[in-house]
Amino acid sequence: MVQLLMFAYASQHLVSDVIEERTGKQALALAQSIASDSYLISAMEVGEFPYELAERYDKLQRDTDISFIVIGDVNQIRIYHPERDRIGLPMQGGDSINALQGQSYISKAVGSLGPSIRGKVPIINVSGKIVGLVSVGVLQESVAQATSQQKVLIFSTGFFLLLLAVLSALWIAMGVRKKLFGLQPDEIGRLYVEQEAILNTVRTGVVALDTDGSIRKINHRGREILCQSINQDVTSLQDILPQHASFLLSDTNHAITGFELFANDQWIVLSRFPLQVQGQTDGLLLSMRPADEIEYLSRQLAKVQAFAELLRVQTHDYSNKLNTLGALIQIGNYDKALDLIGNESRGFQDQIHALLQKIESPVLAALVFGKYLKARELTINLEINPDSELGNIEDKHKLERLVSILGNLIDNAIEAVQRSENPAGTVRVTLEEVGNSLLFDVEDSGSGVDQAHLDKIFRPTFSSKRGAQHGVGMYLVNTYLKACNGSLEYGDSDLGGARFTIYIPKNSEVYTEDS
Repeated sequence: MVQLLMFAYASQHLVSDVIEERTGKQALALAQSIASDSYLISAMEVGEFPYELAERYDKLQRDTDISFIVIGDVNQIRIYHPERDRIGLPMQGGDSINALQGQSYISKAVGSLGPSIRGKVPIINVSGKIVGLVSVGVLQESVAQATSQQKVLIFSTGFFLLLLAVLSALWIAMGVRKKLFGLQPDEIGRLYVEQEAILNTVRTGVVALDTDGSIRKINHRGREILCQSINQDVTSLQDILPQHASFLLSDTNHAITGFELFANDQWIVLSRFPLQVQGQTDGLLLSMRPADEIEYLSRQLAKVQAFAELLRVQTHDYSNKLNTLGALIQIGNYDKALDLIGNESRGFQDQIHALLQKIESPVLAALVFGKYLKARELTINLEINPDSELGNIEDKHKLERLVSILGNLIDNAIEAVQRSENPAGTVRVTLEEVGNSLLFDVEDSGSGVDQAHLDKIFRPTFSSKRGAQHGVGMYLVNTYLKACNGSLEYGDSDLGGARFTIYIPKNSEVYTEDS
């Protein structure tokens, strides 16, 4: 509103000056036209003003916006005036001297008709002698009336612009408010500060990315985990995770959880989630913690999951056997019932005893036994090579990675048999020490690995199985093998499927967060 009043006030003065200037120029131009009239010059030379000439100037004054036309002689005595009774009287205003000296100009003065803007021009004959002057004027009252009309237009236009601006501002404000979820500026500022405080307080590293890998946001914890210095300038994922950037930027519509990688001289457990905006992937969110911070919890969770799986399998298996046992007792066949109990007890005891004799590490023995029960539930025969023999493994870091490597390979073999034409096939596992190396050999009777896929199986985005949870297992196997300085060989098994053989130096140093 204040701006509108200032605009209107300035426009009023500007228009008033423009109208006065234009009026003065029009009066001067008309005066020059009249002063150059040869008929008027002749009349001024002989000292007589014809009636026809007076009528002409009367008509000219009526046809224009001029308030008066006055013609005087060299003594400033009126020869012609629109008011006839004022002819013969001296010209008023005191602004005629310069015109009798040969100048043409615009002036403001108060005459017999009132304040006016005048154009003053001398009348000069053919010999160059000044014989009179012409004064053409417009009353200030007429100028003020024209200015007032323009003021109305200015204020009307200003009011319309103000109304349009208010409506536009309301429309823009509604749109902006909708985009900002109805938040006020102070609320947005407080929300931003709170977000910064939350991001920099949590003990999880957080990195927000564009789909091309440009870093939108990285909190302090993320810099501590991934950067050599908290003040290191990083702009893209390539700056902080160069070896894993291509993998993390591929297949961005799927989440990855619990992915372990080696970066900045430490092992990191990382998860990746797509940022969805209106159903479209607008970016990526990475969350991470150093492996040593969650190692204990992960180990305990793995044990609980393995124990739960074992209990589930045994519960299902023993449920069937208990039903059979109950039926034998009900029909009075006690001898058969006793034989069933004895065989079952001896079978599991023999299996456990054989595993502990062949595999001295309780963790690896428990892993193999759990996979054995899982395979049996799926009607798959999991064989432990009778030549297997593996001593105890003291290095806890190496043991954890061996559990992951062997577990993934056995799971893949079981799933390969399930997908084959003979889902009741066989998986064979060999664990032994060959010289200074640990050897793990996993074979299956599945359909094998397509030769065209051999160079792809270690990519985290590749899988022959369906579902978002697949495609990372062999990538992890390869990652852990590198950490243990191990190697993997692929071949065809005499069971008809694939054969994966792992070689790991017994005395190799495992890359960990403490290395």
